[in-house]
Amino acid sequence: MSNPRVVAGFRRVAIGAALFSVAVAVMVLFGWWLGSEALKSVLPGQATMKINTAIGLGVCGLALLACQWPRTRGGPASGLLSLFVMALGLATMAQFLWGIDLGIDTLFHDDAQAFERGRIPGRMSELTTLAFALLGLAGVASCSPRRLALAQACVLGVVLIALYAMSTYGYQMASRTAVTPFFPVAIHTAVVLLALALGWLAARPEEGMMRVLSSDSFGGVLTRRALLPSLLIPSVLAFGAQWLQSNEVLTPQATLTLLAVASGGLVAWLVWSVGALLDRIEGERRLVRGLREDAHTDALTRLGNRRAFQQAIEGMLLQRRESDSDFALLMIDIDHFKRYNDSHGHPAGDEVLRLVGVALRAALRPGDVAARFGGEEFAVLLPGISGALAVKVAERIRRDLERTAWPHEPVTVSIGAAQATHEEEPAHLVARADATLYRAKREGRNRVVLDA
Repeated sequence: MSNPRVVAGFRRVAIGAALFSVAVAVMVLFGWWLGSEALKSVLPGQATMKINTAIGLGVCGLALLACQWPRTRGGPASGLLSLFVMALGLATMAQFLWGIDLGIDTLFHDDAQAFERGRIPGRMSELTTLAFALLGLAGVASCSPRRLALAQACVLGVVLIALYAMSTYGYQMASRTAVTPFFPVAIHTAVVLLALALGWLAARPEEGMMRVLSSDSFGGVLTRRALLPSLLIPSVLAFGAQWLQSNEVLTPQATLTLLAVASGGLVAWLVWSVGALLDRIEGERRLVRGLREDAHTDALTRLGNRRAFQQAIEGMLLQRRESDSDFALLMIDIDHFKRYNDSHGHPAGDEVLRLVGVALRAALRPGDVAARFGGEEFAVLLPGISGALAVKVAERIRRDLERTAWPHEPVTVSIGAAQATHEEEPAHLVARADATLYRAKREGRNRVVLDA
């Protein structure tokens, strides 16, 4: 079952990712307009986000934002915007594959500096092209619940692309070398791609693979806690190891040792997190179990309360209708309890009630149900027992209570017994047992009477 708070949180993540991508796209477009290298590339001398890349990311953010509107309003807009992103990615990919120029790279600006880096002016990298095609397809597929699996598979592909770009970007920064032909991907391009991918996943928190993440179960909590660190930590470790070696801070042997220790520490952290989570969940379950027991238990006698009795008798009557199994009801009332209470005080009366509860728990089988019905009246459900056997059980209970060493004066009980019939309702069975109980009272108390 999904946790409503988690679901709402995921939807906020989707909206936040959409707004973040639009904001970064606008910032980069202003950077190109103002000629600001800091806005175009974040870090001087590193790869710049191209104008068409910024436009594609911004449109993809708007598509994700539209997806969060009510389906009748936002669905078509999200689909059309996603089609634009997919078309941009596929058109640029066609230029790479067939060596053609569709004029889309320099439509808004002629990037003369790209020649200096051996790149085609204004053209996004191959990785970005593939990511746009996948994001666009994911947005289009998300408009149909039947294609949600395809949408989430495409988004996972974008997650891998973004993590790969971030890892190789970090490696390039640490080693100060170009390491892959799929560069340059600007660092903010990779970050926004990752944010958009996570946003599209978070947009449907109760469907597909996201059901586990939004679940209130142990698996859902564990996945939410461990998934993102497990995705990002390898990139951080790779960057750190390369930086340490490139700057000759540590020898290769020492770097490997550090990586081994760090990996072991991360595994230990994961084990500790799982253990802490299990401990917390077990504690919450114990608390809930205790609260449930308290809600169904009489505080004084530690027997079931009226609510527990009602649930038990309804269940036994249903079982009798389905399997024709016998069960009987005993109604027990303490004789002259008001006089005892008035003579010896309420604490003494409470002690009598408590001792009756102890005696009933000791006298009954594990499957029997004893409850405090109200005041000095108790009810006992005896599954699998006919009326004649119920009288024998009731007589044993009456005799045990009569022989108990009471604190101030002897205490006795009157008991009415009734066997359940096939189509009987709970109220009718209780009324029959109550009637026999008051018959026992009229006939002199301290006795058992069976409903005829």
